[in-house]
Amino acid sequence: MAISVSKNTLYRYIRQERQAGGELYQQLPHRGKRYRYNAENLKSGPIPNRVGIEYRPAQAELKQEPGHFEIDTIFGKDQKSFLLTIVDKALKTVIIRKLPNKRAETVVAAFRDIEANTFCKFKTLTADNGPEFALHEQITQITGAQVYFAHPYHSWERGLNEHTNGLIRRFYPKGTDFSQVSHRKIAELEHI
Repeated sequence: MAISVSKNTLYRYIRQERQAGGELYQQLPHRGKRYRYNAENLKSGPIPNRVGIEYRPAQAELKQEPGHFEIDTIFGKDQKSFLLTIVDKALKTVIIRKLPNKRAETVVAAFRDIEANTFCKFKTLTADNGPEFALHEQITQITGAQVYFAHPYHSWERGLNEHTNGLIRRFYPKGTDFSQVSHRKIAELEHI
């Protein structure tokens, strides 16, 4: 006979074990910390000619056809180094590029590199509303893929990319200086 345990029971056990000096909580994706929403952090203006996710073709949501990607950036130590992460919704393949800054021009240059050095066929790209994607029309010219934007603070609309970023954080936790991580190590991470 199989025994089933609810997630609440597991979290309660981990919390009690932590209070007793245990370290299981460190294996949790967020190490037991709660997400804090802060509207004050929304400093950037609107993205010009932004196309919302509600206009994205239904085929992208089916996760059956390669070429529909979700994109995001990960912050490094002191927000001075970054990673661009791109995940195919159907194939679950990941492309990661180091970025020296989070400027929109830098992201466009990264897409030029990706287009020149991979065999990816881009059909759609789904991004958050970060200012690093403000030059989305140039990304569309490079890749041929329309960029769609999720609703603000609706991270579940790009759930695969958020999950992938969480997995990357297991290898490179917050506070990592990505400028000190070699391109070879990033390439190895892409292929895990």
